[in-house]
Amino acid sequence: MKRYTLTICSLIFIALLSRAQVEPTTASITAILEEEGFEEIRAHVSQDTVFISIEDIAHRGTFRGAATAIQKIATAHDELNQFEIVLTDYKTPQLIVHASKREGSWDVSVDRQFRQTYKLLQEQAVNTRVTGKVDITLFPMVSLVNNHLGHLFDYSFRLAPAIAMTLWQGARVTVQPIFPIYYRLQSYDSKQYIQPGNINISQQWLSTRHWHISSSLGFFHPERMGIQTKVTWHTMRGLNISVDAGYTGLANYDKKDGFGVNTWNRFNCLAKAEYYEPTTQLQVAISGGRFLFGDYGGRMDITRHLGEYAIGAYAILTGGEHNAGFHFAIPFGGKRQRRSGIVRVRLPEYYNMEYSMQSYYKYWMERMGETYVTQPDVNRSAHYWEPDYVQHYVYKMLNEGFQ
Repeated sequence: MKRYTLTICSLIFIALLSRAQVEPTTASITAILEEEGFEEIRAHVSQDTVFISIEDIAHRGTFRGAATAIQKIATAHDELNQFEIVLTDYKTPQLIVHASKREGSWDVSVDRQFRQTYKLLQEQAVNTRVTGKVDITLFPMVSLVNNHLGHLFDYSFRLAPAIAMTLWQGARVTVQPIFPIYYRLQSYDSKQYIQPGNINISQQWLSTRHWHISSSLGFFHPERMGIQTKVTWHTMRGLNISVDAGYTGLANYDKKDGFGVNTWNRFNCLAKAEYYEPTTQLQVAISGGRFLFGDYGGRMDITRHLGEYAIGAYAILTGGEHNAGFHFAIPFGGKRQRRSGIVRVRLPEYYNMEYSMQSYYKYWMERMGETYVTQPDVNRSAHYWEPDYVQHYVYKMLNEGFQ
């Protein structure tokens, strides 16, 4: 009898010891997230709820990181069934993912009401900081122009390696020279020369439930130099109203005078209303104002999100002329490109391209309807922080096996 009692006590002791070894702690949660490649990690465990803040530099898109974090932690600690995950971008909070498991299925909601959770996590230590680490992303640039009568196409293939680093919260420095590789261009076309591309510093000043404000200073693509500011008002779920304004000069290479910056009287300002409809996954944007070279007009974009693909069409009416075309952002690099050291060389997450018919001579000669970009890796898929978009695909990854 004593032998059986001793055996039972030993088994109970071993079970309790095993239970203690797998008890979820902040350290164990952090270790799982570090192994998966997340950075700027803050974690806190309270009963069956996990509070975490992560910067996802390893997974493609804005939704894959949150779903992967939930899957990895829930597999290691099945007693955890409630998650509050703040997603940051350049150390600045963008969205919060709420996920809870009920009868084997995950309920997911995403919004911008991250203030309380982020404040709680500010008391926790940061693990695996993103500051000072460098990404070198190899962007291909392809250009096709068919507005000449003597031959079918002018074309160019260029390589634009972007060197980017987060400096402090919200701040990012980008250096992206553009190198011509193979081309057939007119003698006056500046794409045959090495160009500065995006060489600037950007700063996110404010990111809250209702507002987002950012600025950039330096060289922009294509061939601009100056300052730009964007103010976005998240008026209601799915609807954003923004004003994007800049003051820039033309910065290019001239065969006679070399590289220079001139025509500084280029103030551009566009107001935009953008709506994401979650059922059809349509993103509709209408903008209007003063384009880059002084013409006034408007533009309408309609984009359909199909998984990680974003494919759409646009139309422009400006200066008495009109134009149209299509654009797309398609997956390009791997789904997971983690950073194991201070420097990482990788392919872009998405390849983004826009085709313009530009069939009207006046439209083309006077450079109507033109804008510029300040960051090479921002498009309708990458760094796209729309709550319904992220919510849809986090849910599909957790419940429907979407990869």
